[in-house]
Amino acid sequence: MNFLKEKIQKYNEKKLKDALKKMKFYTDAKKQLEIQLTIATDYESKIEIKEKIEHHNEFINIWKKNIDVINKQSKKLE
Repeated sequence: MNFLKEKIQKYNEKKLKDALKKMKFYTDAKKQLEIQLTIATDYESKIEIKEKIEHHNEFINIWKKNIDVINKQSKKLE
């Protein structure tokens, strides 16, 4: 039984690492877009950037939920 728990734990660790990496990517991209938003002067480009920021916010929330689920699964195994 320990063997199976260790395999699942390693799998969860890998998934957690991937999820954190993806959340960092979307967070960094969102920060860059916010900088672009302050620089942008054109109304249409500001709207486009705001839509991209909203899109990134959605993905950040999704990955936060995924990280929470992975952490809960890991705690159940302990």
